[in-house]
Amino acid sequence: MPRKQYFDQLVTPFSYWHRNQHNGIAYSDIDQVSICPACAAPLFLADHIYNKDNQFRSKSEWLYRPYKILAKAAKIPFFTIWYTVDENTENREITQFHVRNNLSGARILRLEPDWMLQYLEYKVVQHIPDCQAKDYLLKRVTDTNEHNQNFLRQDNYVKILLNRS
Repeated sequence: MPRKQYFDQLVTPFSYWHRNQHNGIAYSDIDQVSICPACAAPLFLADHIYNKDNQFRSKSEWLYRPYKILAKAAKIPFFTIWYTVDENTENREITQFHVRNNLSGARILRLEPDWMLQYLEYKVVQHIPDCQAKDYLLKRVTDTNEHNQNFLRQDNYVKILLNRS
């Protein structure tokens, strides 16, 4: 955790305590570990950054080093995800994402919110052949509940989950 607080970082009792300790310790929080909703296998790591004024600020290469070490060891991607919001909406709804793969050095891609959702779904579908809890995943994605009402690409999961050898 850097001593200096950047932007509007959440100040927790732990972060306050940690910032006041000696220089012989350090930590970095991980914003996102995208996981399989059934077996909890990690699918990718991400650092989220509010895209204030379209500046695309990010952490230093030194602060990204632990993310990269973990992602390479787990053989999963590591992204910086900048999000832009509509400040005039009650919940500051996200209007767009900008994503960079930090392991490949690829250019920043601009994604609409549904495109981001499609990528999250793709990572789960890509994982299904290796999932250790396929029956539970099938149950989760086919449950009749308020969250699955607008599950537009549910069939992508179901086709693979029902087509097992």
